[in-house]
Amino acid sequence: MPIKICVSIAASKPEDIRKRIERAFYFGADYVEIRFDFLKQQSIRETLQIVEPIKERAIFTLRSVQENGKFRGSNDDRISWLQELSVCRPMLLDVELRTLLGNDQLVDFFSGSKTKILVSWHDFQKTPTNKALADIIRRMKKYSRYLKVVTTTNYVQDCIRLLDLYDVTTELNLIAFGMGELGVLSRILCTICGNAPFTYSSLEDPIAPGQLTLQQMRRLYDKVDLRLGKGDEGG
Repeated sequence: MPIKICVSIAASKPEDIRKRIERAFYFGADYVEIRFDFLKQQSIRETLQIVEPIKERAIFTLRSVQENGKFRGSNDDRISWLQELSVCRPMLLDVELRTLLGNDQLVDFFSGSKTKILVSWHDFQKTPTNKALADIIRRMKKYSRYLKVVTTTNYVQDCIRLLDLYDVTTELNLIAFGMGELGVLSRILCTICGNAPFTYSSLEDPIAPGQLTLQQMRRLYDKVDLRLGKGDEGG
């Protein structure tokens, strides 16, 4: 099965979002992540109209400042917008575990609207212990089978431990990788050594530390496919 890549799209103007989506798909993206938190609130509805035709290939994200995002409205504003984003029925709606744990009514809303949630969790300082990661995943999977666990990798061993998560989460659609230069390996291997349904890349400039561009990712995966193909031919 071909390896899937999701390109993170972030811009402050709806028209720039449109252009970047077109370029992402032109250069071979399978999916796009729309970072609505980079927009002003008055531009969100216009952007929703723009992404309507490709929403089944899109992840909607509205990251708060507390989660290293750009949305600066109130928490009530953000909850309201998350509900509106869910009504548009994207492929996946990225919602942080912290948000879900603190908003039972929002969880009920998603359940009632049958929203497909990608539950996300980030650690911007370190990679927690294996036990702590297992506990986080246990809490996350109560809300969805689609999970995203992103940590900061300070040691090579952190990458290996993140990839080890795939040995104990075979029933989940888990995307687990590390941020930073040391995390690049896990961004690549989560779809090869693990069962991640896709990995993330940028279009040009990285949105997150250690994020490779779509073209870099495609070149790497094409080489992997070529080597695997040659291996099969050689018996």
